[in-house]
Amino acid sequence: MKLASTGTRGVIGGNVPAKYPVKSLAKALRLLDTVGRYQSGTSIAVLSKELKMGKSTVHRLLATLREFDLVWFDPSTSNYALGARILRWSDLLVKQNLLVRHGMPILRELVNVSRETANLAVLEGTEILYVAQIESMERLRMSEAIGNRLPAHCTSLGKALLATFPDEEFDELYRKVDDLEAITAHTITNKQRLKEHLQKVRQDGVAYDFEENENGVVCMGTVIRNHTRQPVAAMSISMPIQRLRGENLITSKDHLLHAASRLSAELGYDSRPGCSESIRESVLPAEATR
Repeated sequence: MKLASTGTRGVIGGNVPAKYPVKSLAKALRLLDTVGRYQSGTSIAVLSKELKMGKSTVHRLLATLREFDLVWFDPSTSNYALGARILRWSDLLVKQNLLVRHGMPILRELVNVSRETANLAVLEGTEILYVAQIESMERLRMSEAIGNRLPAHCTSLGKALLATFPDEEFDELYRKVDDLEAITAHTITNKQRLKEHLQKVRQDGVAYDFEENENGVVCMGTVIRNHTRQPVAAMSISMPIQRLRGENLITSKDHLLHAASRLSAELGYDSRPGCSESIRESVLPAEATR
C-alpha cells in the first residue's frame, strides 16, 4: 500500500496495442490460442503448419508453456492440449468479473461515507491480488495498483480470507513455509501466532493491519461470500495512521461491514439458516472459491 496524490482510480482494462511487442511472447500466445481450438489436442506438426513456424520453434515454445502448466502433453497420442492453469485463470476471471461489476459501485459509496481508500482483493495461494480500488478524496491517501500482489499474512484483506480456513487447511497452505516474511517490524512472522490472531479475526468479523505491511498505513478488512456461502474475496478500508482515532475506527468498521454485506448479497449470499443454495438471477454459475 503506497501513499498517493493522484485522483480517484478504479479498474483499468481493455485491449491496447503493444508499442514494443515481444515477438517470442506473441508467438507463444498465438500457439496457445491455436491449441485451444482443438478439442482433443493437436500435434507439433499440425501447429507448425498452421502457424507457419518451424517444428523446433513450436517444440521449444510448448516446452516452456508446459513448465508453467499452460499446456498438457498426452503421451499416448503425442498431442498437446490446454493445461490446468488455463482453467484456474478461467475460474478467476469469472470471479473477478462478478466482483468488479458488483463491487465498484459499492466501493465508491464506501469511499464517500468513510472518506478513505476502499479495496477489493482475492486470495491466490498465500498472496492477495488486488482486483479493484477507489482512492480516498483526501490529499493524503493510500494507493495500491490493480493487479499487485502482497503476502496475505500481513494484510487485513489476506487475514480476513485466511480466517475462513480450518486449521488443517491453513497448515497445508503454509506447510512449506517455516517463518513468515517480515515486511515491517510489526509483521506477524510466527505461524502459530498468526493462527491465534486469525481466531480473533473470526470472532470480530474484521481483520486489522496496524502497520504490518507498510509503516504509517492502517487497514481493516472483511470477507465477501457468494451464493454458496463460500469466501470469494475481501474488502478493506485503508488510511494513514495520522487519521486513526478510536471513534473513526469504529465508524469505519461499521461502514465496511455494511458495504461487504451488500456486496455479498449482490453475489447471492443469504445469511439466513437453510439458505445456502440461494442464488440471485444476476449471479453467474458457481465460481471458484479459493
